[in-house]
Amino acid sequence: MIKSKPTAKLVWNKTYWLNRAEEARAIATEIRNPECKRIMVEIATSYDHLARLTDDFQSAAMTPVSHQGAEAKLSKH
Repeated sequence: MIKSKPTAKLVWNKTYWLNRAEEARAIATEIRNPECKRIMVEIATSYDHLARLTDDFQSAAMTPVSHQGAEAKLSKH
């Protein structure tokens, strides 16, 4: 039997991702190679994006989901 690798658990904590972005930008300022610096800045931007997604995810998690409309559509068919 082949065992799959455990998947990493995504952290839904805005402060965590903003701190990671800040750290990545600080590292980027130390890098001399332009391509490596660009990549590190892109990583920081990705962390900022994850922070925004965290807000969206938490807002969505607090929004009640109504299944009533979907059930009504199913009963008509």
